[in-house]
Amino acid sequence: MGESFRLGETTIAVTRKDVKNVHLSVHPPDGHVTLVAPSGTRLEVARAFAITKLRWIHQQQAKLRGQARETPRKWERKLGVAVHSYYLQRMKTKWGSCNHRAGNIRLNTELVKKPRDLLEYVIVHEMLHLLEPTHSEQFQALMDKHYPSWREARMELNELPLGAV
Repeated sequence: MGESFRLGETTIAVTRKDVKNVHLSVHPPDGHVTLVAPSGTRLEVARAFAITKLRWIHQQQAKLRGQARETPRKWERKLGVAVHSYYLQRMKTKWGSCNHRAGNIRLNTELVKKPRDLLEYVIVHEMLHLLEPTHSEQFQALMDKHYPSWREARMELNELPLGAV
């Protein structure tokens, strides 16, 4: 396990690698922070760098929390579905998936970096699978009713890279 340090409520995990620059990342879904630094970097230097980026870290964390919580709650009531649980995970081939028997929805972590309407499209798509497990005509009719611009959103999303594979 690598080193870490705390800045207020935030713990930052530090990894040293053969890189030229410091890379600071805030990861979904919980907003944990990692810092990758060049091999010889002292912990105090990494800490000083993170302090200068604290406002950015907090903004990213707030954005993740807001997206992860609010979007599904608005839609659950509108669609009349109850999602048992959400999982955010790295996916190599999909933006989202649904286990309609268990009532679980998985979302690709890369979605939080995409425009909000595309995140919303994937959430609506997966929630509607709780009502209609296949991509049947009935499913498409539900999409038309609840998310009329779904075809455009799907096209836009399919043109975007899935992210780091």
